[in-house]
Order: sequence, then structure tokens, then C-alpha cells
Amino acid sequence: MLLLSRKEVWAVAILLAILSTMSIAVGEFFAADTTKKARANEVTSTMFGAGVLMTAVLAILWPGDPTSRDLFFGAASGIANGAGVLLLYLAYSRGSLRSAAPAAAVIMSSVPVLWDVAISGARPSALVWVGLVLGLAAIALSSYERADQHNADERAIGLAILAGLVFGMLFVLLNEIGEGAGGTPLMLQRTVGFIVAITVTRATGEQIFPADRRVRATAFVVGLFATTAIILMVVALQLGGSLSIVSVIGSQYAGVAVFLGFVFRGQRMWWWQTLGLVAASLAVALITIG
Repeated sequence: MLLLSRKEVWAVAILLAILSTMSIAVGEFFAADTTKKARANEVTSTMFGAGVLMTAVLAILWPGDPTSRDLFFGAASGIANGAGVLLLYLAYSRGSLRSAAPAAAVIMSSVPVLWDVAISGARPSALVWVGLVLGLAAIALSSYERADQHNADERAIGLAILAGLVFGMLFVLLNEIGEGAGGTPLMLQRTVGFIVAITVTRATGEQIFPADRRVRATAFVVGLFATTAIILMVVALQLGGSLSIVSVIGSQYAGVAVFLGFVFRGQRMWWWQTLGLVAASLAVALITIG
């Protein structure tokens, strides 16, 4: 990266954030269906178990030199991640991806934006602000459904909103991990998240992992996509990507997941959802240019 200009490094950070979004979307696409076949807590435990294995390899390949501060924020983000996923998957099990995901995404992206401006003192350009606002609107448009077209209850939406708040703080915590920390804080993050997940799962039922082998395998794959997304997001932030910008890009996963449902499950896509996906692409372009 030393051979790249500041603008080129910024472009790479945006690209990594976009790839992270795609990875989250694919994982959530499968997770929403899996939570209908097994307890949400069991799916969460399996997902984090896969992440522990993946980041253990990452820590060996990317040793770094983490400080105690890096390890602290890695562990703290693990608590947030574990709690957030438990809440979101429970929302999926009670409602649907198309109703829970946008609620979580809007809140998730709003928290880092407010933090970046109010606490960090960030001053995005006018073009970037337009992109951020358009991005928030795109999340809602691309995933909104008419009340008579989905089966989500109010508790599912409430859980999704709460999950969004926790995920918003997750972004803030991940942003504090230093550039030279390597993969160890991320391994700690997945390990702590795994401990949170299995503790809750064991306290609420007899099993920690799904009994059905296919469901267990799918949840494991979800964990690989989710962990890949976290890794890409952290690297994007470490390259200098603004917390608010990276979080808004990452939050577009809801629209992408709805599109995947349209393509692979034949789910209907309303005109405003198509408009939302177009708006999301324009938002990312404005943020990149700005």
C-alpha cells in the first residue's frame, strides 16, 4: 500500500467495504432460512464456531503486534457481535429477512455516522453527505414491504432494531483496533462472541449446535461468510476508511440480501426495492467520488 497514493488507498478501502457487504448479504441470505429450521441460538453458536477456526488460521498467517488496547477492543467487539447476532437471528426466526434486515441496517449505519461526526469530529464533504443520506434511504427502500406482504410481528422488528444498535457499536469498537494488530484481535473477537453465544444457547436449551447435519453445515458456512465480512471491514477501516462511510456501505447488505431472495427464491421485488438498489449504487459512487 506504500506504493499507492492516498486516493488509491481510499478506493481500495471502499472496495473492501463493498466486498464485506456482499459477504454479509450472502451469509444473512442463508442464515434467515436456517433460523426457521433450528433454534436461532444454535445457529449463532455454530456460526461463531466457524469464525473461531477461521480466525485462528488468520492469526497465524497475520501475526501482527497487537497492544493490550487492541486486544481489549477485540474482546469488547466480540461481546457486541455475539449479542447482536443472537438478537438478529431471533428476529429472523420470528419474522423475515425482508422485514428484520432493513430495520437493523438503518440503525446499524446511523450509530457510526453520529459517532463519527459528534465524537470523532469528522467533517465529510457535501458530496459524501449526500451519499450517506441517500445510502440510508436506499436501505429502507430496497427492503421495505407492505404490511400485508410479510409475516413479521412487532417483537421481531423490535429485536432487529435492538440488534442494529448493538451492531452500530460493533463498528465503533472495530474501528479502534490498530493497523499493526494483525489477526489476533479478530480471533479474540470471534472467540468471545462464541463464548457469549454458547452460554446463552446452553442456558436456554439442551443443545448448543443444530441436531440436523445439513442445518449445522449451512450455519457453519454462514460463519465463514460473516467472518470474512468482519475481516474485510476491519482492513477497510485500518486503511483509512471513514467509520461513517464504511458503515453505511456495509449496511447495504439488506438490499443485496433482498435481491438474492428475488433471484434464487423467486421472491417478489417491488418497484421501490429496485429503486432502492439503484440508489444504493449511486450512494456508494458519490461516497467514493467525494
